[in-house]
Amino acid sequence: MGNIDIALSVLKYAKPDLRLDIKNSFDDRLRLQKYVFIMEKLGLNLGYDFNEYLRGPYSPGLAMDYYGNADTVKELKISRELTNEERKVAEKMKEIVELTPTELEALSYVLLKGWLCDDDALVNVGFYKPHLTVNEVERAIGVGRRVLGCK
Repeated sequence: MGNIDIALSVLKYAKPDLRLDIKNSFDDRLRLQKYVFIMEKLGLNLGYDFNEYLRGPYSPGLAMDYYGNADTVKELKISRELTNEERKVAEKMKEIVELTPTELEALSYVLLKGWLCDDDALVNVGFYKPHLTVNEVERAIGVGRRVLGCK
């Protein structure tokens, strides 16, 4: 089991009015999976293992946690204080939470593959994920490069 309470606290800080209806919305489940994956990439160890699935990174352990806490997840009913490290990640997540589900899919896939800073990231994603538009992938890569940086 991971630390879903930390993930939810970070999301609440990043976007206080965020709602994730994981019981009824596939897109909301996808968004939460991608948010947590990106938090991990930002250096926050939440204890979830991710595998590659059709729509990008997926953690069965995270799915178990959010289904077991569906009401807490939906309204972000959490009152936990963030540590300094968590607050830094939450600040960066403010831009991430504004991405659409398909943009999140593109960004998380690029991160999973290690392509964020590659010149041909757009072409690579287009080849493996042809259902994503060029605009979605470009926006995702742009946000990713701003938020996570390139080394």
